Amino acid sequence: MVLTPGRDLSKPPGSALFRVRQHLKKRLDRWLQQRLGWSSRSKIQKLIAQERVLLNGDLAKSSARVTNGDEVEVLLDITAEADEIPKKLPVIEEDPWLIAVDKPAGMLVHPVGRTHAGTVVDGLHRQWRSLNERALRKTTPRLCHRLDRDTSGLLLLAKTVQARRNMQDSFEADRVKKSYIAIVEGVPDCASFKIDAGVSAHLDRTKVTDHRLARADDEQGKPSRTLFQVLGEKNGVAIVHCRPITGRQNQIRIHLQVAGHPILGDHGYGQTEASLRDRGGVLPAGIDYPERALLHSFQLRFPHPIWNLQQILRCPPTGDMAELVEALGLDPDKLQDQIVE
Repeated sequence: MVLTPGRDLSKPPGSALFRVRQHLKKRLDRWLQQRLGWSSRSKIQKLIAQERVLLNGDLAKSSARVTNGDEVEVLLDITAEADEIPKKLPVIEEDPWLIAVDKPAGMLVHPVGRTHAGTVVDGLHRQWRSLNERALRKTTPRLCHRLDRDTSGLLLLAKTVQARRNMQDSFEADRVKKSYIAIVEGVPDCASFKIDAGVSAHLDRTKVTDHRLARADDEQGKPSRTLFQVLGEKNGVAIVHCRPITGRQNQIRIHLQVAGHPILGDHGYGQTEASLRDRGGVLPAGIDYPERALLHSFQLRFPHPIWNLQQILRCPPTGDMAELVEALGLDPDKLQDQIVE
């Protein structure tokens, strides 16, 4: 798989990526001055001195020469409001090629629309650029997959272009196995079950959130399959392990809707505290109805992109999900013991 130039959502907010398409041997600062009409050569040299210009992924010098096929990345100065700067992300696993973090619910993974700061990618950039380690200061976190804003848990990013390419190849070849933990309305009749239901590429705008969401559609939708296992239940609420075999947008949320057991707090698909009460569900004492869909990225199993050895990463639920899991009688740190592979 070859990455094409253009907007890369793994890039930091305010970055610009250029590819040289001419056979020339021109000084980098002069070439950038022609490309960036708003910036003088002295300002470009200052950007380079501040280590905010990368040539083919490495820190650049003003005197460097560019030629056909070179990639030049400029990290512009975007100042975020104090409340937009993300807190330090919990790291689950890290090596020279990959980093896995525990994404908090409510945080975007990359810039979207007018939201530039406060994302996972932005947070890692800020963490790394504040370090004295030269290698990390020039590293760009590249998303290997994505999670919805409301979804918490395990998120994998690559530190190098080659690692990202290899991970994308693994995702496309179905060599990556993902699993999630969801807390749902009602208790499924079977301890284990599967849902085969098409997921439509056409997105419906919901009245509840005014967001566009995918929907179940067996006639025009793409074939989709998810395996489910009930790990525990109490008072009409269940903890479910979800293993998507395919990777459609909103697949788990849609398939649990089809199964008649929507995710607790999934306001986008119309779930409310009233809908839980209507089916006889009761939250444990002291637990408020969630403000977000209780879906958590739990495990990734994949071949390492460099040495090809099988990796298994897990991220137990924390925060609001861990609190409810405990209230439902399970230990959030021992959910793996309940799962039948």
